[in-house]
Parts: sequence; C-alpha cells; structure tokens
Amino acid sequence: MFEPLALVLLSLATVGTAWCSFQAAAWGAVSQRTMNLSAAAGRRAAAMELQSYQLQLVDIGLFSHYINARANSNETLARFYAERFRGEAKPAFDAWMATRPFENPEAPPHPFVTNLYQPRLLRDARQAEDESARFWQEAGEAGRTSRSYVLLTVVLASALFCSGTATRFDGLWIRRTVLALGLVTFLVVAARLVLLPVQL
Repeated sequence: MFEPLALVLLSLATVGTAWCSFQAAAWGAVSQRTMNLSAAAGRRAAAMELQSYQLQLVDIGLFSHYINARANSNETLARFYAERFRGEAKPAFDAWMATRPFENPEAPPHPFVTNLYQPRLLRDARQAEDESARFWQEAGEAGRTSRSYVLLTVVLASALFCSGTATRFDGLWIRRTVLALGLVTFLVVAARLVLLPVQL
C-alpha cells in the first residue's frame, strides 16, 4: 500500500511540475507581450503629444499675427490670418469671437482656453496614455501569475523529492512522515492551483 501511494504522488507531482512550468512560461510570454504593447502605446502618446504641442505653436503664432494685424487696423491681413486657422483652432477662434472679446471685458482672454480649444491629438495622446497604463497593469498581473507558477514548481519539487525518497528509509515512521509531508505539500499546491488563472 505504501509504494503504490508513493508512486501515485510521484506521478501527480511530476505532472503538476510540468503543468506549472508550462503555465509560468505562458504567463511570462503574456506579460512580455502586454509590456511591449504598453511601451508602444506610450511611444505613440508621446509622439502625438509632441505633434500636438507643435501644432499649438502654429495656432498661437497665427493668432498673434491676427491680433497684431487687428491692432494695426489692417482688416485684410487680419482676415487673411483668421481664415488660415487649422482644425481645432478655427472653431475655438469662432467661439471666442462670438463672446465679443474686444467689447466684452468678461470674455476669455484668448481662444486657447480649455473650454474652447481642444486639440484632437492631445486628446488622442491622453487615450494612448490610458491604454499604455492599462497594458502595463495587465503585464504586471501576468508577471505575478507567472511568478506564482514558478513558486509552485519549486514547491512541487519538494513533493517530488519526498515521494521519491520515502521508500528509501528503513524506519516505517520515517517513511510515513516523509510521504505525508510530500502529500501535504502536493495538496497545498493543488489548492493554490485551483485559484490561479490558466493560459492555454
């Protein structure tokens, strides 16, 4: 009865070790892949943010030229600059002009206040940053799962050791103690395995 039980424990611990090793590698790959996705989204966010700031400088430059032309009473030149506002700057400028800023002292000081001027690239950059943070968190979770499987592989190695050496001892109580230790170790690992996610 003793030897068959040791053989069953040895077989189960061997299969468990192989399974944990496979899962550790699979979750490690998931962690690396999502970390790469996080880095790519972060680079995309940085590029869009930089491009957005460059375009904002163009918008601010055109607006400065518009104000200078208007201050010099050159309506033709002022209109020339106003017609060349791009993308988000045009509706912001129109909304600012609707507040009658040259007559109304409570109007916004310029069209680049946040409730008027909303650069699309900057908004897209924020979304890419959120995506990068989400991928980074997923990568961390996958990495923790991988490390949990590695730890269980190490613990199962002790169950393998106990089941493999239990029959070598002369004393019956030593054999039983070593086998019981291996069995308890295996049951603890099995209970932990049920709680871990699986990657196929």
